[in-house]
Amino acid sequence: NIDSYYVDGVSITYGSNPRQHIWTYIAGWAETHVQASECPCNSGSSAPPPPSFVGNDYYCESGSNNSPSSSIRYVDDPLWDGQTCNGPESACCTNPNIPWFLKTLDETTTDNIELRVCNNQGLPDEDTPLDIIEIYVK
Repeated sequence: NIDSYYVDGVSITYGSNPRQHIWTYIAGWAETHVQASECPCNSGSSAPPPPSFVGNDYYCESGSNNSPSSSIRYVDDPLWDGQTCNGPESACCTNPNIPWFLKTLDETTTDNIELRVCNNQGLPDEDTPLDIIEIYVK
């Protein structure tokens, strides 16, 4: 459901009733695992695919290369920069535009763009800190 916290990460949408999807940044659990909580793009992943409204309009990356701890911030491997994508996660970092995305909307709109940081568990277990956000509209 696009109106819910459908992702651990960042949801970018526009409009309301219903929201329209632009892009999603997924925070994976660990880059070297292929469990259900990993990036769906990880090679051999058993994670479910993103919701149909997301399609292929997402990036997914993890800051941890093993079993992460909720008491550690993984600042040495920032999410969604396309760098340090090891093991199964390397399949998620092949887009040459990463961390940028380009998206043409299906319709012209004057609706606001909304950026939501989502998670389905409390802090600090699924904390996704952000440093900087830049959105350019053409």
